[in-house]
Amino acid sequence: MARESFDPGLTERYGGRLGRIVNKDGSFNVRRRGRRLTDFHLYKFLVGLSWPQFIAVLFGTFVLVSAIFAGLYCAVGLGSLQGVDARTPLEAFLDAFFFSVQTLTTVGYGYIAPRALGSDAISAAEAMLGVMGFALAAGLIYGRFARPTARITWSRNALVAPYRGKKSLQIRVANQRSNALVDLEATVVLQTVEGTGASHKRTYALLALERSRVYFLPLTWTIVHPIDAKSPLYGKTAEDLEQVGAELLVIIRAFDDTFSQVVHSRTSYRHDEILWGYRFTPAFHNDEDGHLVLDLSKIDDVEKTPEKRR
Repeated sequence: MARESFDPGLTERYGGRLGRIVNKDGSFNVRRRGRRLTDFHLYKFLVGLSWPQFIAVLFGTFVLVSAIFAGLYCAVGLGSLQGVDARTPLEAFLDAFFFSVQTLTTVGYGYIAPRALGSDAISAAEAMLGVMGFALAAGLIYGRFARPTARITWSRNALVAPYRGKKSLQIRVANQRSNALVDLEATVVLQTVEGTGASHKRTYALLALERSRVYFLPLTWTIVHPIDAKSPLYGKTAEDLEQVGAELLVIIRAFDDTFSQVVHSRTSYRHDEILWGYRFTPAFHNDEDGHLVLDLSKIDDVEKTPEKRR
């Protein structure tokens, strides 16, 4: 029976231009097409946005809804709003807009008020929409804050550095937050490409690590893959990795002690992001009081390894 080939879920065969599989921020380099409207999940979409994008969507929705209702007030006639004293169409719309804002937020300052059936009905619908909308926004904000995420900082480059008289592949990580991450596990996969022309085949190799698990991460952790005779990197050079389009896929799983949930972080290193003949310099030191001080700005600091004398 043929042995099943190792595939982490990123497929082996493909055609076309070769690109990286995993982006530096951990997202997959995949563009989705042909999705149905029923496949769209608004809550997951909004929770998954970055904070600047989320705030922009929230503010934009608020302004858009207020403007739509302002248009409705103008459509039924501003005479149905008591207190409107506008001399130009722009002033009239602005009065209707800010009355719409006050109604949507249920503030209701009172200098403008509805006095006809049409404006009463519109303001009632807007007030109800405002209560429901802000409840939804509060739930989204809570969901974003309550969602556990790992803020692992990765070294800018992977290194091929000396290791116990031989060579090793090294990647350094640290926890950007002060919360406790425990029971960490690292996985490193080497992806290479076979074939030429329009048809290629990706191959994957799981790299054995000197230490695949650590209990705590209060300082830095250097993930080390010894390059011995069993390693897929044994005898390889930087040019060899470039020819096969090598990419390192790195995943860390950890238990977040604050949220009591498992969190993940991932990134990748292309062949041109691997430095040969360098080693990491310490990123922490002891202060005068005997405390360990971690300097996250030094996570990327490296130095050239001395060449061996013949």
